[in-house]
Amino acid sequence: MPSGRVHDGVNTVLTLAAGPVAYARGFDVADIVLFTLGSLFATYYLSPDLDLEGTRPARRWGRLSFIWKPYSSVVPHRGISHYPIVGILTRLGYLFLVFALFWFSLVGLLHYLGLSPPRLDPYVVLKPRVWGPFLAGALFADTLHIAMDYVWSSLKRKGRKRRRRR
Repeated sequence: MPSGRVHDGVNTVLTLAAGPVAYARGFDVADIVLFTLGSLFATYYLSPDLDLEGTRPARRWGRLSFIWKPYSSVVPHRGISHYPIVGILTRLGYLFLVFALFWFSLVGLLHYLGLSPPRLDPYVVLKPRVWGPFLAGALFADTLHIAMDYVWSSLKRKGRKRRRRR
């Protein structure tokens, strides 16, 4: 498999190259920005390699990296996290559950303390107009990662077969 640096570099270059192409094709600038943000976030923070402890994407979470330990202990490497569409949706769903657990714990604590919790309007947070391009970018980055792993593994297998024949 390619190194994390190779994954990061290829994804970043192709993501940034996609912007001008999308603009030339008539896409809205706001959608291009959201797509780019989604792709870069997925590249650097939601990599399929979060199923391995201690990887660069996991370390990028800094002090919050502990939230990925349950995920990496349940999901085997190159398992569901390396399936197109399903992998990124699984990681986003997991992140959403972690956020929801944190949010409801915070609201419960504030109620317990007699304080008024902040209001979170789901219609503002979950706008399809915002999340659609963001998710498309995340899917783009995830698919690139998985494709690079597949191509790299295929080339390694072919190289081993040639050496055996000699």
